[in-house]
Amino acid sequence: MRELLPLDKVLQKPAIEKTASIASTRLIDEKEHRDNSEKKQHKHTAVEAYQSVSALPQMSNVIMAEQIMSSSVLTLSTESFVVDALALFRAKQIRHLPVMSPDGLLVGIVSERDVLRYLSGLTENYQQDVLRNTTEQVTALMKSPVITASADTDVRYIARLFVERRVGALPIVENKKLTGIIARSDVLNAVMRHFLLDWWA
Repeated sequence: MRELLPLDKVLQKPAIEKTASIASTRLIDEKEHRDNSEKKQHKHTAVEAYQSVSALPQMSNVIMAEQIMSSSVLTLSTESFVVDALALFRAKQIRHLPVMSPDGLLVGIVSERDVLRYLSGLTENYQQDVLRNTTEQVTALMKSPVITASADTDVRYIARLFVERRVGALPIVENKKLTGIIARSDVLNAVMRHFLLDWWA
């Protein structure tokens, strides 16, 4: 047989009993009322300040090409010779030279490696070819067409081009005008300066 328990035995009693009033009522002082109002006003002002700060545009970690490019670019013309390229490579300690047409358009790019391979008589597949001399024009060995980027290109995209297209430098062109150039070393310097390794992942 089942034994029915009374309800007060099943349910626990409240842990806190109702308390009696322990503070006597008193009138609010006018000064105290004014102080409380000022505190509320200050609190409201602080909340507005935090809201205005949170509404500000957040700084982006994106680095654009114009922030790291070299803007004074040494170039060759289509009339330049291989010996001219060699002289600039030696004197200026650079590795890439854009080639410009007479009307100021970018038509090709020459690398130090291209020149050395050309003069050694090797093809692009490193097959032995005839030996050449430095009196040839740079148009004979320049890479064309040229992969370029604009000044507002994300540097991460440029780094990806370096890897996937196996290029060592990227000219920056705006409105068909050459405005700068970015080399692999410029991208590495950007990583070193900003140290945003998680940004590159």
